Amino acid sequence: MKRSLIVLFILSLVASTAFAQNLNKVYGAMAEEDWEVALEELEPILSKKKKNHEAMWLAAICHTKRYRMDKAFELFQQSAPFAEELPYYWIPYAEAYLVAERVDDAERTLRRLNPSSLEEQDQADWYTLFNKIQNARKYLSNPKDIIIKNLGPNVNTEGNEYSQVVTDNQMGIYFTARRQGLGKIADDGENYEMVMTAEMDDLDKWKKDRPLDGFSATDANEAPVQLTNGDSTLLTFYDEDLYISYRDPNGKWGKREALPINTNKWDSHAFLYNNGNSMIYASSFGNDEENSDLYIVHKDATGKWSKPYFIEELNTPEREDAPFVAGDGTLYFSSQGHDSMGGYDIFMTRIDSATGKFSEPENMGAPINLPNDDTFFTLYGKNAYLSSSRPDGYGQVDIYRIIMFNKSQLQGKLLDCDNETPVAFAEVKVTTEDGEELTTTTNEFGVYKMTMPIERDFTLTVSKDDEVVYEKTHAIRVLFRDEFDIEQDFYIGCDKVEKDIYVKMINSFDLDPTNVPVEEVSTEGIVAVAEVEPEPEVEEESPVEEVPVVEEKKAAVVPAVTPETIELPNVFFDFDKHNVKSEFFERLDEAAELLKRRRDLRVMVAGHTDAYGTNPYNVALGERRYTEVYNYLVNKGVNPSQLATKTFSEDIPIATNRTVQGRAFNRRVELYFIDENNNRVDY
Repeated sequence: MKRSLIVLFILSLVASTAFAQNLNKVYGAMAEEDWEVALEELEPILSKKKKNHEAMWLAAICHTKRYRMDKAFELFQQSAPFAEELPYYWIPYAEAYLVAERVDDAERTLRRLNPSSLEEQDQADWYTLFNKIQNARKYLSNPKDIIIKNLGPNVNTEGNEYSQVVTDNQMGIYFTARRQGLGKIADDGENYEMVMTAEMDDLDKWKKDRPLDGFSATDANEAPVQLTNGDSTLLTFYDEDLYISYRDPNGKWGKREALPINTNKWDSHAFLYNNGNSMIYASSFGNDEENSDLYIVHKDATGKWSKPYFIEELNTPEREDAPFVAGDGTLYFSSQGHDSMGGYDIFMTRIDSATGKFSEPENMGAPINLPNDDTFFTLYGKNAYLSSSRPDGYGQVDIYRIIMFNKSQLQGKLLDCDNETPVAFAEVKVTTEDGEELTTTTNEFGVYKMTMPIERDFTLTVSKDDEVVYEKTHAIRVLFRDEFDIEQDFYIGCDKVEKDIYVKMINSFDLDPTNVPVEEVSTEGIVAVAEVEPEPEVEEESPVEEVPVVEEKKAAVVPAVTPETIELPNVFFDFDKHNVKSEFFERLDEAAELLKRRRDLRVMVAGHTDAYGTNPYNVALGERRYTEVYNYLVNKGVNPSQLATKTFSEDIPIATNRTVQGRAFNRRVELYFIDENNNRVDY
């Protein structure tokens, strides 16, 4: 791994008798980033009555690197006299404030040191840290509207949990753990990594983790890096190299097979994509500083891997690691360079097909990135995970789940406890924890539709005729499933609704959670309430003399003849599907009855798709869709001579293809009347 700025400084001190003071072993351990070993060496020195300010300062640095910030700040304060001997003292002190997200304190502490008074290398460290502080100030002041939640104590502990991958159904997770009780003690003073696994329950709560069978070595570091091919292929990091394992039909994992990219250096992470024909990976083989950079290789027609290509536009003098290619083609990776806020930040980029180059990496900003270490980012639609050493976790490094939005559409009815009587024309108000208010009004059936906050408490208040009839705290929990279910009824006068409300959402990269394509709220069995309009005020007028009116004879009004109402349905389809759903049977039956009664009518059965897929594929998909509807009508007794068919693929959208809802409208078979030349006509 690459040497950090502080480690480079420590290396220069190891040979210095001015500062070593019998601390050579400590400096040596810190140069190797063995922070726990260094602390063990420091313990007997610190236990002596005579204060050793240099030892305190070194211990403060070690605790900072293990994210024990309270202890770090205590030792920095106690070691302050050492700053008179070593002006560099203030740089790691400022870095500790940055890791703790105390940006102002970090800059104030750093500015206690005049960079012009430092040696050239030390000046570079000062300016590097100064730039990271400014990056943190920029990103922390403009956080994204997303939800980040710790996976909880069944996965995260006081130790380290990271390098997570999730199963195909996103209900299971593999990760590595370094914690007491797992494996032997490694040379760096911590327990060896061990691969663990855990599953969700039906409400997305994580069950207790356990070692993964076949990957529970106790005397070597091992971590999962990718799970693919329907959970049948697992890439792992094992003892500084990368391996691949395959699971047999009985669920047993086979032996590790070394990947062909392994070198005699540190090969830390890899990701297969492009149907297994391309791989991007992190390795330190290309330099002498033990850092990690990103490389890419491709298979040729014979299955042989190409030589590694150094991705110049992504690599920096700092570390790059943990590449992940999402389903939409975006590459995510972790880096300590670019415009990082401190430790590792997560960046995103896409390859330009014209140039073959990756775009300039974009920092994903707060709260995904904070000034500590944020890495191992994986994204599945709007559901993501990362490993982070951010404050307030259970341990040093924890695994977090990210929901890439913070509000969701919700709809339903407000009813009395009889489940029939609507609370009509009532004001519904949502008040969030930070004071934001969202309001709507129920209709004559008590139906409401509104956008609400997710994964945090809010107060729901219902007022009717200026009287509060319902007030309770709720929280919406999002479950990513293969369906939308965002309907929730509330009952006035009785306690039928739990605090937590669970909604199901399809997990899509372009999901718009505030505008999802769902059916209207059912009002069957609900008696509408007529809105009472206030009587207009009539002003009294002065009496006037009545004038007799002579009644004129008027011609009788003959009511107009109402022609037969003719309405034909649109039939909508799920993504990449052509089967007619049962919810459209009734409307198609009505259309069939009309055509059987009116043999003079002709109808076009037109197949349409959304913009996903190639044009030839969509032409064929539109044909499969219109064939299903055509066959349905013919089977209901419609004369085939009354029907014409055509596929328009994605060429005639009726809504935008940029949203989930728009594409849902475009996936359709449209029925409309035509003349003998198949031209559209209206009735």
